[in-house]
Amino acid sequence: MLSAPLSSAAVRPVRLLHTSDWHLGHELFGHTREAEHDAFLAWLSDTLAQTQADALLVTGDIYDVANPSVPAQQRLYRFIAALRQRLPRLQIIIIGGNHDSAVRIDLPGALVDADVHLIGGLPRHEREPDMERICIPLKNTDGVPAAWLAAVPFCRPSDLDATGLSGLYARIMSALADRARGLPMVLSGHLHVAGGEVSELSERRLVIGGEEAAATDLFDPRAAYVALGHLHRPQTLKAAMPIRYAGSPFPLSAAERGYRHCVTLAILEQSGTRLETLPIPRSVDFLRIPENGALTLDDAVNAIQALTLPDRPRAQQPFIEIAILINGPEPHLQARILAALEGKPVRLTRIRRVTPQSGQTTPLSDPTRDLSDLRAEDIFIAMHQREHQTPPSEALSRAFAELLLEASREEDSAQTDGKN
Repeated sequence: MLSAPLSSAAVRPVRLLHTSDWHLGHELFGHTREAEHDAFLAWLSDTLAQTQADALLVTGDIYDVANPSVPAQQRLYRFIAALRQRLPRLQIIIIGGNHDSAVRIDLPGALVDADVHLIGGLPRHEREPDMERICIPLKNTDGVPAAWLAAVPFCRPSDLDATGLSGLYARIMSALADRARGLPMVLSGHLHVAGGEVSELSERRLVIGGEEAAATDLFDPRAAYVALGHLHRPQTLKAAMPIRYAGSPFPLSAAERGYRHCVTLAILEQSGTRLETLPIPRSVDFLRIPENGALTLDDAVNAIQALTLPDRPRAQQPFIEIAILINGPEPHLQARILAALEGKPVRLTRIRRVTPQSGQTTPLSDPTRDLSDLRAEDIFIAMHQREHQTPPSEALSRAFAELLLEASREEDSAQTDGKN
């Protein structure tokens, strides 16, 4: 259905709230994040009501693994059901990410009403992208379509033809413009766009159409807003139009504890787009001893003993990471740390052993890096350099990244099947 062109004076703006990368079911070194997700979703429901949002857009990685646990799935559907009761005119658009199973997101679509759009994989009709499902009219407070949104989930190689991701977005933008007829247009996606800052400890590299990072010119400058998911740091990219990663709702690794997590409210008017960032309260703190660098074992024990924290239920206790400077054998390191933490209302994530750096090192032998910090890509490059005295070619690096992505999906499935 095409919308009739209306003058800007006759159309109220659309208020679109953009969030992303919830990772429902996520665990941090064995510690559940359920209490944090519950706190975030309660805050999000209140924020949608307070901002009088017309639509909620979630740009992928709803779940942490392709086969999420039953509680993780229940958490999502209970939230959607509660929103439909509380805010009956709110439109909800959820697209799949690289952590998600496209089928698992798509499947409940037949059970929800017309204002809930679950787009797990790229919709198709007779082998072509289904523009009727991809292009969604966004209604304003008067119930009138006042903007259009293209719901584009994470695209796998099978979703693309010879024209690649750029060809797909060009066709989608053409279909969107035909329907919008002058109304503001929103593009969405779950991918890594060049210029975005990556959290190396928690984000998997993506290879789409042979490219690890897409350029900002992938998106048509006619777009009033480009809403992205995948990168966990909230950030706006430099481009001809507003391009923004909403970011994750709270830290998913120690590398993200310094972020100011937020959601984005995009106010879509025919005269332009206004963006407001709304900080998300952090329900659980993420501590580190020391704040930066590392301490000797004795100094670290003293710092732990000096901690004074209020008593809280286990699920609300802060996480803590401890970095120890190692100059030689420390056979009682873990025992001393655990003894110092006894009775403290904190949850230990890990003890990092840091050795003083000397000279130039490779990613494999860098003594300042913890084993769990090493990325598979770094190890591959270092091993290729060691064996062949040259870094791998660009084509070989891309092929390795694609294999790594497939292996990580299989690992997620195997781990979750073992839990259920």
